[in-house]
Amino acid sequence: MNKLVSGYLWAFKNYETGRKSVESLRKFYPDSDIFINVDYEGDHENYKKVCNDINAVYSKNSFQLGYCGDFAYNQVGYECWSKEASFEWLRGIYDACLKTDSKYMILLEEDDFLLKPSTILNTEFSMAIHPTNPSPTGWYRPNNIPNEFLMYIYENGGNLISPGYAAGGGTFFNREHFIDSWERKKDIIWKGYDYLRSINKIIGWADYLLQFVMQLGGYTIIQNPNLCEHWEVKDEWNKFEIVTGMKDINIIRSL
Repeated sequence: MNKLVSGYLWAFKNYETGRKSVESLRKFYPDSDIFINVDYEGDHENYKKVCNDINAVYSKNSFQLGYCGDFAYNQVGYECWSKEASFEWLRGIYDACLKTDSKYMILLEEDDFLLKPSTILNTEFSMAIHPTNPSPTGWYRPNNIPNEFLMYIYENGGNLISPGYAAGGGTFFNREHFIDSWERKKDIIWKGYDYLRSINKIIGWADYLLQFVMQLGGYTIIQNPNLCEHWEVKDEWNKFEIVTGMKDINIIRSL
């Protein structure tokens, strides 16, 4: 029987919390395959040890991707990833998807943690993103997708319908649907990338890029109401099934 869900951790240097992130998945889904892809300048030595300890698959990027772009206190000197960087990031996910038989994959970063079994996995879907429209606190922040992006999706046979973009860490997606989308649409993404980047930087941000591939493939995007961001829900984080953006090391160590 195929596994229900496996995990892909996009990792850098915080191997302690990265390990906790993937272990939180294994806690509820012990047969899940774990893939840890470490950025080129990341802590490879310690992440290799983590992979050996928990029987995870280790890999690394071919070059340094770094933060997606300038945001708040992260000033890296560019607005978003180049198409070469975006394709390298997507290649890591695609390679992992080819190495497992699980129905779903969850995208993880070093601050994402499962708290309970995920009820949304009992349903059929292609991609389940962060709830922002409305958010868990009732705040409407739809993260609108630019019209030019929607037209590009439409003109290339994709799916326009989406509650907005919010496909960061904690996002579940159907593995076979992603493989299908990437194999059919990667050339179209490459061709249009620089044009779309000139319109809006979200094409080169991890919280939309994966979703863009799925939309181009024609697949439906839904929200996961049991996924929360710690900064938004604050002390109510443990009422949810997945918490993202968790930075409190004492809480993380207690999970």
